[in-house]
Amino acid sequence: MDVLSDVLASVRLGSAVIGRARLRRPWGISVDPMRNTAIHMVQGGECWLRVAGGGEPVYVAEGDVILVGSGVGHSLSDPLDAPLLSIGSVLSARLEDQDQPRGHDVTTLLCAKYTMDGPHPMISRLPPLIHLTRAQITADEPLRLATELLRVEAGGTLTGHDLVAARLLDSVLVFLLRAWIESQPLGTAGWFGALRDRGVAQALRLIHERPAAPWTVASLAAGASQSRATFARRFTLLVGEPPLAYVARWRINLAAKALRETNRTIDEIGRAVGYESAPSFSQAFTRHVGQAPGRYRRHLQSSDIKTNDPRV
Repeated sequence: MDVLSDVLASVRLGSAVIGRARLRRPWGISVDPMRNTAIHMVQGGECWLRVAGGGEPVYVAEGDVILVGSGVGHSLSDPLDAPLLSIGSVLSARLEDQDQPRGHDVTTLLCAKYTMDGPHPMISRLPPLIHLTRAQITADEPLRLATELLRVEAGGTLTGHDLVAARLLDSVLVFLLRAWIESQPLGTAGWFGALRDRGVAQALRLIHERPAAPWTVASLAAGASQSRATFARRFTLLVGEPPLAYVARWRINLAAKALRETNRTIDEIGRAVGYESAPSFSQAFTRHVGQAPGRYRRHLQSSDIKTNDPRV
């Protein structure tokens, strides 16, 4: 079981290209704090990135990719002290080569956003900033190929290029997170780093393979080939919560996905993820999500209707 892919597949994931642009120095764009996670690819030139709230500016060179976490305000500019304009007023949906500036003082950007909804702790534990350099991307063949293909499709005019670019963004996110995880020292990177710890990763695989199983700390520790005390301490340190709390959260995450994407009854969904009765499932779901399963489903259906209503 590929735990990272399994988690990303369970999250309500949506991606969209905001735009591409060639920007002549001096230039600056600001991105206000928002729910979305942002990706910035510097396809030519260079710039500086600042995260709202302080910290040292980050130099971003040609070929680098930046992932900025949800709710993190930030800016990109060249030079560092250039005046800032909102990203929406600067980036266009298309890039026409003949109408754009060229030269050594020009930076080419592709900026995109992700919307990730779901109760999995991964959403809240993404670091505020992930920076992969050109060298790191070049060394990772899948990520290099995906970013190159995204560059071509995002600026193309062939039929279906918008759909292809959105799908490629999903792949880029997986490849980017995987490359970043592999670049971190063992024992770091929080929940993501746990995927590199042999014992904890094995326990996570077991939970994801059989979420409805009657797991105990002892049975998970046995599966991880560790003592109960060592496993519980290591799992909590790396994942950020005790083993059985993670089991409960993952079950609710799967239930939320089923409520969003299927017509199965609440009782069927609850039993499928390991709850013996509808009341016990409803109580657990409400505790984690903040609303009962039925209300959660009705709210999503209402939101989808509004989104698809051309009058909205």
